[in-house]
Amino acid sequence: MDSGVSITADKLVELAAKRASRIQVKEDEFIRVMGFSGKDMGKRVVDRVSFWIVTQENSLLYCRLCGKGPFTKRGTFLHLTRIHRSEIKLMLEEELRKEIKSVL
Repeated sequence: MDSGVSITADKLVELAAKRASRIQVKEDEFIRVMGFSGKDMGKRVVDRVSFWIVTQENSLLYCRLCGKGPFTKRGTFLHLTRIHRSEIKLMLEEELRKEIKSVL
């Protein structure tokens, strides 16, 4: 089960970075990653993680993981996916495990 969680978390990293960067994430992207039946779970997990990784002050975005910024939306997305991919993946794995345990 852990390898499936890890693979899914790896696929969700870019969606979490987009959501944290205030870039619109289409429902089709969640369906492509999680499947139709798991898209709601994917949205909940991504929302919980993306809430904690970026802060917004006066329409400027700052990384909560390292304190760098200010960034534009695109700059935040690039920073998160290039620098913090592994940290975000670990956060997503943890949230996915919690979500799966609550369902079972």
